[in-house]
Amino acid sequence: MAKASENRKLVYEILLELERSEQKADALLHAVLDKYDYMEQRDKAFIKRLTEGCIERKLTLDHVISQYAKTKNGRVKPAVRILLRMGIYQIMYMESVPDAAACNETVALAVDKGLSGLKGFVNGVLRTISREKDRIRWPEKEKAFLSVFYSMPEWIVERFVTAYGAEQTKQMLEAYQAQRPLTLRVCEGHDAQMLTKAWEQQGVSASASPYLPGVYQLENVPGVEKLEGYAQGAFTVQDVSSMLAVYAAGIRRGDTVVDVCAAPGGKSMLAAELCGPEGKVYSFDLTEFKVGKILENAQRLQLPQLTAEAWDARDHKKELEGCADVVIADLPCSGLGVLGRKADIRYRVQPEDIASLQTLQREILSAAIQYLKPGGTLLYSTCTVTKEENEENRAWLLEQFALEPVPIRERMPQALCTENADDGYQQLLCGIPAGHPPVDGFFISVFRKH
Repeated sequence: MAKASENRKLVYEILLELERSEQKADALLHAVLDKYDYMEQRDKAFIKRLTEGCIERKLTLDHVISQYAKTKNGRVKPAVRILLRMGIYQIMYMESVPDAAACNETVALAVDKGLSGLKGFVNGVLRTISREKDRIRWPEKEKAFLSVFYSMPEWIVERFVTAYGAEQTKQMLEAYQAQRPLTLRVCEGHDAQMLTKAWEQQGVSASASPYLPGVYQLENVPGVEKLEGYAQGAFTVQDVSSMLAVYAAGIRRGDTVVDVCAAPGGKSMLAAELCGPEGKVYSFDLTEFKVGKILENAQRLQLPQLTAEAWDARDHKKELEGCADVVIADLPCSGLGVLGRKADIRYRVQPEDIASLQTLQREILSAAIQYLKPGGTLLYSTCTVTKEENEENRAWLLEQFALEPVPIRERMPQALCTENADDGYQQLLCGIPAGHPPVDGFFISVFRKH
């Protein structure tokens, strides 16, 4: 029997490690791809696609396993379940992999991993699914169907349907499943046209974002550090919704900005560019490691106006009281707006986490507001879509502090605006409105201190 491909062996090891530990999927995958950086780009792309796909579609894959993998005690061992998920994902979602290859490679992988006694079982299950993949039975009830078909825990589906209705929920879930390009912003003083030509020569396709100038969506990226212009600080990676939050704050040249939960640093970098060399950006985050990454990027982008320090955002820094023209409070949240980029969040976050996150957010906001000058601007944003973390916190801010909302319609792409923009806030939803390039689910709200 032929040996299993090295690519699939690596995917298996990653998935097994994630099953055993509490590591974050994107961090582990990134570390593995860095370790095997010598691999061909197509091999790395395959590893990334199959790993992320098995994580993202886990509930769907397990639903299929439950129909076809009949065992005496009704349970499938974790190692075998991982093998089956890998094989089924290739059969159902990877058109570039023939079904026969998916079956044969998975059986070879079972043998390679010391599961020779189960190779007949794995082979039989996968070949049956290959024949019957168009006849899989799905739940009949709407919320259960959405949960299983789009591999989203039912409590999250329930929340989405309650808040946004079944049709918009379906649009969001479809957008989360879609392959997303890498988004980056070309920095001030660099020639975007020259960069895009250089990227195309590297085999990368680049298209301009319809939402913001100087922003591009890239596909077939061999690695961000390998892109032309990276070492020279010509660009930085950041999603459109994150950029829109910073633009909504209305930062001007010479402003002093405090970013209280800055990692990974994209908002601080953009704020530093907007306030210019005559301005100042103070970036804080909880750990020295994260602060080190912020400083590393600030140095690469040549932004000496940005300083960074490890600090617990719940404790206000007395020396910065009343100094800030703009405070950026993009706070820790449930992350339900970025499920298309960080698929494993859906399995880690629990319903009870949302109340505790709201409490944490309010503690941080109470400290952050003290940095504002009279007339200064507070940006409160999250990468989630829950009312507790977003609209309820906005109402709490207006009730508890001397703040007034700042209309943001003129600072936002009109395609993404609703009437709420006139009241100083906007809930962006992934995949909505239909027919427009998706952005991350993001809440943006802007206030002025009396």
